[in-house]
Amino acid sequence: MREDGHHVQKASEVLLGAVRNAEGTTITIGQITRSIGDRAFGLILLLFSLPNCVPAPPGLGSIMGLPLALFGIQLALGRRYPWLPGFLARRRFQRETLLRLVERGQPYINRVERICRPRMTYLTGSRGERVYGIIITILAAAILIPLPLTNFIPAVGIGVLALGLLEEDGLTALLGIAIGTIGLVIVGGVLVGTFDLLFG
Repeated sequence: MREDGHHVQKASEVLLGAVRNAEGTTITIGQITRSIGDRAFGLILLLFSLPNCVPAPPGLGSIMGLPLALFGIQLALGRRYPWLPGFLARRRFQRETLLRLVERGQPYINRVERICRPRMTYLTGSRGERVYGIIITILAAAILIPLPLTNFIPAVGIGVLALGLLEEDGLTALLGIAIGTIGLVIVGGVLVGTFDLLFG
């Protein structure tokens, strides 16, 4: 609740509303981006990280990895609103599939939202966002690597970092980076182990 008495929707509420209120049985990535509005970057990063954080239809997680990388690059370049090439913006999903995905993720998002508050806001300004964009791009690249069971931690890192940006909470953003770094270490270890096994 803001000081002027108006309710500020939580990220989880906006995501749920964007998918639930979509017309028709299918929804495009472009529709989701447009419906989210001026909080688009943080919310779209949160949404696209979800398929790798909660149970989702096979293949959906890797599909979301490429847009995550593109959004990270745009954030690093200082864009204020996310853009996608036409072939990705027109990509359709079953609305019920995305709705179930957001509903599964909502309890976990709510837990992080409860501890979020504006703090260390100097880490969530435009300079911080550019740095986070680079980090998100690296984490998204790790998600795109076709290795079993390695996508979860980098995706959680992106999701927590996105919530930090949305809530102007620098500490939560740093927590997301820490989680993502652990994920990168695991991915790196699996890659090294795989190469040793195949070529050692």
